[in-house]
This record gives sequence, C-alpha cells and structure tokens, in this order.
Amino acid sequence: MSEFLERLPKAIRQKVLQISKDDVGILGVFEQVFQCGQENQDARRKAVKTGVSEQLEDSQLIFELRDVSFLSPIRKKLNLAITIGSDGNPALLFNKDRVAEMAIPNLQESVKFAAFLPFPEKKNLLYLFIVYRTAGDAVPDPVLLTMNKESVLKQFKDKGLVASDSGNFGECVDYMRKQAILTGFRIGDPFSNNQGPPAFHVECHRGTKEGTLYFLPDHIIFGFKKPILVFASNEIESITYSSITRLTFNVTLITKSQEKYEFSMIDQSEFANIDEYVKRNQVKDKSMSDELKAKPMVKAHQVGEQSALKEAQQQLRENRPTGSAPIDSDDEEADGNFESESESDLSDGSGSDSEADSDEDEDDTDGNDEAADAEDALQHEELELAATEVEDEPLPDFEQPEADTDMVIEEDDEDEGSGVEYD
Repeated sequence: MSEFLERLPKAIRQKVLQISKDDVGILGVFEQVFQCGQENQDARRKAVKTGVSEQLEDSQLIFELRDVSFLSPIRKKLNLAITIGSDGNPALLFNKDRVAEMAIPNLQESVKFAAFLPFPEKKNLLYLFIVYRTAGDAVPDPVLLTMNKESVLKQFKDKGLVASDSGNFGECVDYMRKQAILTGFRIGDPFSNNQGPPAFHVECHRGTKEGTLYFLPDHIIFGFKKPILVFASNEIESITYSSITRLTFNVTLITKSQEKYEFSMIDQSEFANIDEYVKRNQVKDKSMSDELKAKPMVKAHQVGEQSALKEAQQQLRENRPTGSAPIDSDDEEADGNFESESESDLSDGSGSDSEADSDEDEDDTDGNDEAADAEDALQHEELELAATEVEDEPLPDFEQPEADTDMVIEEDDEDEGSGVEYD
C-alpha cells in the first residue's frame, strides 16, 4: 500500500482504492493531489496565527534550546522555545533567528502526550516526541526532534542551569520536565522512570519500512518514518501473533475501530516482553481465537466426517444383505469369498462330503458373512470366537506307530498327570 494511502482517513482510502481498482494509473494522480495538498498545508502551518509576535522578544522567553534537529512535521534545524503568547498563555515556538516558523499555542489544552524516547543504537542522541491537537478537524503530524546530549549539556552549562563540572545529562532532562509542568503540560521519561512499568522498544518492519516500535506504559508508537503511528493503550482492542519462525514473528494490532496494523520481522527474543506487556495492559490476545483458528479446523473436521460417512454408506450399499438375491446364485467370484464355519472344515481343512452338502452349508452362512462385512466390529468378534472353537477342538486320532516304537499314550492318569511317559 502506498504511503499516502495510509495517511488518508479509512473511508476516503476505501473510496480511492475502489476507484483505482480498474485503472492503476489513477492512483498516481490521487497521490500527486495529496502531495500538493500537503505542501499547501505546510505553508499555511508556517503562516498560522500563533498568539505570539512573529519576532520573538526576550521578555516573552521562558526557556530556549538552540539548534535542535526537527524531523517532523518539518525537517530542519530550529530553536525550541517556551514562550508567553499575547493572550498570556504559554506556547511552544519553533523559530529560526527569533522568527517563528511553527507554534503550538495554549499548551495545557493542545498537548495530549509528550515523552523523551531513546535513539536506537545512538546513545548520545535523544528524541523528544509531542502529540498535540488544534482547533481544526485534521490531525496534525506529531512533533519529533532529536537532541545531541553533549550539545544540550554544554548549553545548560553556559546558561548556568547546571553546574559547570556536571556530566549528567539527566539534570537537563529534569529541568526541561519541570519547565513543562510550569507551563501546563508534562513530558514523560518512561525509559528512566523506575517507579512505573518498564518501557522497551523493538526493531521491526511496517511493510517495506524499517522502524522502531516503542512500548510505553500507556502508548505504543511506531516511528520514525512518516507516517508516525501512535496508539493509546485503551484504543487497542486486541493483538495477534503470526508468521512465527525460529528467529522472528509478526504482531498485528487491532484497534477498537477494527483497523489492523501489522509489524513484521520482530526478533524472537522480544516475545516475552511483548506478551507480558499485552497481559499487563489487559489487551486481548486473539492469536488462538475462533476467527483465526477454530473455524478452519472445524470445517476440515466436518469434511472428514462427511467423507467417512459417505464411505460407510457406500460400503453398506455394496455389502447389503443377500436375502433379496436369488439363493441359487452361481456367481463364482462371490462364492470364492464365502467360507464355511462348520467345525469339520475349520478343524482339518478337508473339503465337503458332496457338492450338495457344500452348497447347502454356503447358503446357510451366506447372509451372516455379508452382515459381518458391513459391521467390522461384529465380524472381528465372530472370527475370534471361531478361532477359540478351533483351539478347543480335539486333535484327530493319530495312527498307531510301528511295532518297534516304545511310545505309549495314557489317558486320565490322575496320579501322574503328564499323559505321556517314555521308557
């Protein structure tokens, strides 16, 4: 899916996809229109009335951090300043040489979430992430900037905000957090706060984009390539794990508005942390839900049962009792499958005394053999019974050995009990 489609509201995105379904080229036109609108919006944002004078005066300044690298909503180095607007309310002003390029007025009402976040693999950098709202219906892009710890610490020392011999960047963070509280909003520091639930981050992919997924006490953030995704924990309906391999797995977040966001190629070593986060925040784990697993299995089971039932019915039709068939049937192939159950045939294997007797015996056992074929359990039981009868059948008489043998067979010898003696 194109990047601009992900930034569209769901209803508009569905309409665009429907229109461009038959003509892929139309999708490119929509994207050009979207980009043009974004450029105009950025221009209006720069010229918006901020409640502070266009030229920042020292008397308005509460705190300023110079030469900070902004990544969103604009990409350039600016100064971050906390000021007092003409309406008397504190504001965040992003300026260059004291000329405002962007501002967030009325901080107490506008800022919804702010936090310091670690920069993966670069310990000397720190993110400041701010989510805010304005009076319009459109949701503005969050503010994201990076701070070089050494540069910031030097500025604080030069202004006398920390001791000149201090090497603890945490003192700078604490100072900025206190200034934020005084002006009506809070900046969280979840990765340094040992009192609350632990925060962590994992590397993953969102489609073809590689990024970082931050698991914070009350939010999940994916960044920091546009569009930046922010989820409040209470907005997440459920989570599923998929594509689990020996090394990686995928996570899909489903919001209460039923929008799905899949994050892939997460290292297996992070599974325990994510699963614990899900349980701690009481998010539903639907990896084993009926929608994903049970229905396909039940369907396959039903198909198997139906196949077995059809096979059994077919066997019953083919092996129906022969009471309706002519008794004098001379089907040689069928006759070859019939066996007499008479004790004489089972005991010595000899044939019948006559053709008439054999035909009569086969006719008598014909129906029983057919019923046994239809019911496997009964047939097995009858065969076991027949085998028992064979074992109980007395052995046939042996011919008397030649005169020169000394073997003698004794019967009913209660004293010895052996039945056979050798001289």
